[in-house]
Amino acid sequence: MSLNAPQIPGFTFIDLVGEGGFADVFRYQQDLPTRQVAIKVLRSGSDPASLELFRAEANVMAQLSNHPSIVPIYQAGVSSDGRAFLVMEFCPPPHVAQRYRAQPLPVGEVLDIGVKVASAVETAHRAGILHRDIKPHNILTSSFGVPLLTDFGIASVVGESGASGQGLSIPWSAPESLTADSHDVRSDVYSLAATLYSLLIGHSPFERREGPNDNANLMSRIERGQMTPLRRPDVPPSLVDILRRALAIEVEKRPVSAMALGRQLQDVQIELRQSPTRLEVMDASPSALVDEQPNDARTLVRPVSVIIPAAVSARPHPIQPAIDEDTRLGTPYAADASADRRPPPRREDSTPGPRARVAIGVLVAVILGGVGYALLAGDGDDDGPDTGPLRGEDPADPVEVIDVPAAPTVSKSAKGNRFTFTWKQEDPRADDEFKVVLSGDGTDQTAPEYTRETSRTLTIARDATVCVQVSVSREGSPPSPPSAQLCAVGR
Repeated sequence: MSLNAPQIPGFTFIDLVGEGGFADVFRYQQDLPTRQVAIKVLRSGSDPASLELFRAEANVMAQLSNHPSIVPIYQAGVSSDGRAFLVMEFCPPPHVAQRYRAQPLPVGEVLDIGVKVASAVETAHRAGILHRDIKPHNILTSSFGVPLLTDFGIASVVGESGASGQGLSIPWSAPESLTADSHDVRSDVYSLAATLYSLLIGHSPFERREGPNDNANLMSRIERGQMTPLRRPDVPPSLVDILRRALAIEVEKRPVSAMALGRQLQDVQIELRQSPTRLEVMDASPSALVDEQPNDARTLVRPVSVIIPAAVSARPHPIQPAIDEDTRLGTPYAADASADRRPPPRREDSTPGPRARVAIGVLVAVILGGVGYALLAGDGDDDGPDTGPLRGEDPADPVEVIDVPAAPTVSKSAKGNRFTFTWKQEDPRADDEFKVVLSGDGTDQTAPEYTRETSRTLTIARDATVCVQVSVSREGSPPSPPSAQLCAVGR
């Protein structure tokens, strides 16, 4: 694999991290400062115009990579063999792309990822850059567990776009992107919603567990909006509704911006009594903070100065629909358009007139009389139907407690090269089923196995590694978190 890694002065090749449709990612050791970095290298064959566009977009994204949810970019250039490369922060696995296939992510984590990534996408849109390839594989996790979006605009620099481009990730692409090169920000909104849906269901929204899931069938379902139903008792209906709206076939039915989608996700966090993740947007437009989204506890807009290269400015600008009051605040349901939300005009003379003073006096008398009646009639021992936080107010709706099994505890023992992995579950139930995931170069298992057994004995070849991770599937409950991964090396 090292033959595919270019020689870059100041960096020493370590290993191959991943391969994509248009680029490879390698891990290098940087000489000064000493640290491990990830270097994405475009495949050879890029024409001069594409390399120039690559340089321009790398300059923009390097300026925006200070955003807390964008992978930091340290350096960009072209290697001696003509391949463009980006030097980025190295984010050690596992990332969400590996995790969600083995086990759908918890709702709270998906909401947090959604708001943070929406902040990153909105930041790029305000700088005039579309992502075009939002998917689970492009959300990395920093060493501190922070989700980081990567690969901004890179898929378009290899000179290919539209449905025929090799950078297109069909399972998460908007319908309009399958047939043409979309410049609408709502295509990115669609891909972000498809990504969040995937993290909740364990596969892409239009994938069927029974198949077939080839590109032709996926494209047909995407164009018809035939999503696989999301059936998880811990996912609130409001979140399902938000994602379905963002995945609408008609572009105009989706949230008008990543900001609007992010605020809708914050509303779900509040509904679930979670602290909302703050939307942090870096705005490079001249109108930043002018008659748009004000800073508050849920949103922070930071004006920044970004130098936009001519090669980027010359490209078609992203289509950003006008934002009205409902979409600006991320309201999922539009209110009556005839209602005037503007505050009434302020009068210079705020002193009430004679008739107003009489009306106020009558109102005060009525209120005092009602308070006196309540004091006389309101017996604290009354167990009647009016008992509640306030007399006459309905009691709060009961909060449904969802039983989520705890993660199993896995242990191991060995006799020679035979290893026995054993797992225990707190408060076990007769119908519990265990999902066992094996990984490493000492096993050929490619899919999780479901069993009611509580142990597994394996023969592991010398110097080979097998890792075991177990979770609980219980009828009527969401799956448990996976256990800590336990590995064994053959002797």
